[in-house]
Amino acid sequence: MRIAVDPVALLKREHRMILDRLVMVETAMSPCSARRGAVQRTNRETLRELLEFFAGPVDVHFTREAILVGSLRRILGRKQGEQEQFQRFLDEHRALKADALSALRQLARKDGHDAAASGGCGGLRALSEALYALIRRYRELIACEERLLFPLAEMRLTAEQRRRISRRMLQV
Repeated sequence: MRIAVDPVALLKREHRMILDRLVMVETAMSPCSARRGAVQRTNRETLRELLEFFAGPVDVHFTREAILVGSLRRILGRKQGEQEQFQRFLDEHRALKADALSALRQLARKDGHDAAASGGCGGLRALSEALYALIRRYRELIACEERLLFPLAEMRLTAEQRRRISRRMLQV
């Protein structure tokens, strides 16, 4: 018995899961959880746990998207400019992961020092700004992929190509 999973549908489901995680980060940073928009000590552990996903396990999704991008590059054999757009998706994945790791390091520094001793709210405010920027960039990337990459895959990939891509994705 063969299990067929549409690769684009799989990536869209993962996008919804990522977006849900981003909402959880926002909730942990909300005015009810934070004072004056800065991350407070009480919600740092929750944020750390949420950010660990964006610093590691999200790689599974990024690897699956890289499989789709690589397949589309080979199948379409597009011009240089269009190939660069594909590369920008992959480059943004690396940048997002690096930013999540940076935010985790900032959070760890704040956990190791009393906020008053480490410069008051300034460091926490900078962390909050970094987290909001990370959330915004993730949402922008997901919107772009769903607007450009996924429709291209749905229009151009044959059923057999989708099956092969799906098999490779499920091995990740």
